[in-house]
Amino acid sequence: MKTLAQPIYLDHNATTPPLPEVVNAMCETLLTAYGNPSSGHRQGEPARRLLQRARETLQSYLGTPDEQFVFTGSGTEANNIALRSLARHGRCIITSAIEHSSILSSARRLQAEGIPTEVIAATAEGEVDLLALRQQLLAHRHSAVSIQWINNETGVNQPIREIMALAREQGALVHIDAAQAIGKIDTSVEALDPDFLTLTAHKFNGPAGVGVLYARQPELIDPLCVGGGQQNGRHAGTENTAGIVGLQRALELRYSELHKAISHMTALRDTFEQIVLDQCPWVYVNGRRDQRVCNTSNLCFEDIDGQALVGRLDSLGVYCSQSSACTTGRPEPSHVLRAMGLSEAQAYASVRFSFGVTNTRQESELAAATVAAEAEHLKRIFS
Repeated sequence: MKTLAQPIYLDHNATTPPLPEVVNAMCETLLTAYGNPSSGHRQGEPARRLLQRARETLQSYLGTPDEQFVFTGSGTEANNIALRSLARHGRCIITSAIEHSSILSSARRLQAEGIPTEVIAATAEGEVDLLALRQQLLAHRHSAVSIQWINNETGVNQPIREIMALAREQGALVHIDAAQAIGKIDTSVEALDPDFLTLTAHKFNGPAGVGVLYARQPELIDPLCVGGGQQNGRHAGTENTAGIVGLQRALELRYSELHKAISHMTALRDTFEQIVLDQCPWVYVNGRRDQRVCNTSNLCFEDIDGQALVGRLDSLGVYCSQSSACTTGRPEPSHVLRAMGLSEAQAYASVRFSFGVTNTRQESELAAATVAAEAEHLKRIFS
């Protein structure tokens, strides 16, 4: 098969291309609102107004008070702050084996520092084991729970309401990693009422380098960065005004047509899967199919080398990945898929395809045909 005339990007769970409107808003900010928001003179005022507008936009779409947001340099940084804050106020950190590496690595570091930590199992369908969670909550009352709302590798939507209810029954604090949820599902953060929630702009066509930490009680935040009074002393350092404006504009664009975006990405994902599974009936979906976010397809091409498939697709112009962008430099198979019970060989044979609002149906169909052809080719080689 020949290289595609135009590359097809199917790695939106790793990062999304910033929309032109977002780039324009950021460029204008860099030219007109370059002042330090903490400066007392008039050149700092435009930046202060833009930061306030971003807070109001977050408040409007997430349904929370604007003073409860802290801007960070990434979702990973926001997760680190959330975990450290939970450790300060909860008797034990409870998380799961299918979390993002920023959570699991933070939990391991806290454990090394003497903070009790429990990592619960996942089901074969990629959901947090609620029975195991209940048992840990009963064993460690007034603890702290950190769970990813939407899994970044499988796209499985965790039973977040049940998790919240179980935690509240035992007086536990709760952090929700919403990096893959914001802009992809229509659920109010206010209705969930978590203690901490984190998100990042580059997952919904905003810029990389801008994260957000929501804190229901901001006084519970244990600052990771100190040395300045920015953001009420909760995160020292001059704010990335242009990046925050990019986040605000991306959020505004996504939520103005949220249902349309969800429907579009769902159609792309379903079209892609139908073609691949019809042409390659030996391929199967990892994770619970009826409880997935709209844009994610994690497929196991059993008995072939997933890395070889990703490499061949890359050479043809179809861009996808095997796991999280934060872990692909490591030689180990996906920790998420292994925690779901897949063998090492099955995990190595799995590939993630994630769609975005900038993809088209034609791209979905062409990518699926390319994937199916390359998978069949590799299966003949490896058989």
